[in-house]
Amino acid sequence: MIEEILKNVLGNRVKVSTDISPFLTLKTGVKVPYLFVVESLSDWLKVGRLLKEGIRIFVIGGGSNLVVKKPDPQVLFVLNRYAKKKLLKEEEDKVYIKVSSGYPISKLVKETVRKGWGGLEYHWGLPGSVGGAVYMNSKWTKPLSYVGDVVYEAVLLTPKGEVKKVNQEYFKFSYDYSILQETGEIVLEVVFALKKEDGEVLYKRAVEAYNYRRKTQPFGVFSSGCFFKNISLELQEKLSLPTTSAGYLIDKAGLKGFRVGSFEISQKHANFIINKGGGKIEDLEKLIEIVKKRVKEKFKVDLELEVVIF
Repeated sequence: MIEEILKNVLGNRVKVSTDISPFLTLKTGVKVPYLFVVESLSDWLKVGRLLKEGIRIFVIGGGSNLVVKKPDPQVLFVLNRYAKKKLLKEEEDKVYIKVSSGYPISKLVKETVRKGWGGLEYHWGLPGSVGGAVYMNSKWTKPLSYVGDVVYEAVLLTPKGEVKKVNQEYFKFSYDYSILQETGEIVLEVVFALKKEDGEVLYKRAVEAYNYRRKTQPFGVFSSGCFFKNISLELQEKLSLPTTSAGYLIDKAGLKGFRVGSFEISQKHANFIINKGGGKIEDLEKLIEIVKKRVKEKFKVDLELEVVIF
């Protein structure tokens, strides 16, 4: 039934029983029942038609912050490769650019820095897409800077297949959070309002952020990024902890380098889990539970996942 509906709307572009490990930064091997690669706004409107017919979907952007565990046979997986960028308006001290959700965030950072457009420079080195960065409200802490800070408006696709335009306030951005995590809406396009600044200053900020990431985080390995959310300031103060960092808690729980099967806690940054090759989901789940248990025992903290496990 579902396959017939998918082929009626998507034709022969819907792929059956496809390994999506090449599209996930953790490289966990898993086959999904149906896969559709979105390359344009019209493709997204086709997905909207499917939503109206009751088809459930799951979106893969840059493939970071994501683990696919056991794919539901009734779900269409959508690989977002809709990557367009357009200058909409230029003012004396500001520009407005429209960027589609499949655009790689690091590529966008490099291009805007080169133009002397400020607001995204601290996010150079992020592995995901614009849609994912908005969904998670990706951040940089030195100084504190969120992707959501420069969102002006956006076009969303609702779970019912309707397209709507919203402003920045709609997202209710906060730490690692946007309202999309509750509504299930999908970012199609985003308008960023960026400030005109000295390109050399922007480049210096971007390079400092990028180099800090390279110095403190594992690069060139199979990882999904930070695995657990940092704790709140309120909890930090209540428990008299020196930091909100989940990586610090995991490290002090003695788990750096700890391994289950092919999954290992990074020696460089304890909030990164690395797939050393051919990792099984069951081993990853065991490692997650061990981390949660050890941190709970030592610090009385219940760690929450930052990575989405579907």
